[in-house]
Amino acid sequence: MTDIGKQVSQSVLYPKRFLEGRFKKTNKTIDSLKNGEGAIVEVGGKKVAAFKSEQGKMVTLSPVCKHLGCVVDWNGKEKTWDCPCHGSRYKAEGAVFRGPSKKNLDKVEI
Repeated sequence: MTDIGKQVSQSVLYPKRFLEGRFKKTNKTIDSLKNGEGAIVEVGGKKVAAFKSEQGKMVTLSPVCKHLGCVVDWNGKEKTWDCPCHGSRYKAEGAVFRGPSKKNLDKVEI
């Protein structure tokens, strides 16, 4: 796909993906996460990107991509948080892995 075609496709899908992330329900809870697993969970009525390290340490982050505000998804194969809107990727602990985002996901205290 050409750069222009990719931009048009992303522009058309952006509103849909922006809203889907906010309304998508989850059946995962922080307590249900296994070591090495991440998921979007609800804590006190708010969505949280939660990752439990191989050693059992819990990392909780804002699930909102710092590029244009879509909600990230957990990529279990690569253990990254991936933005469905423009392709930003974050390491499990929230650091930018690949842009366009230039800022890390915010830490969230629960």
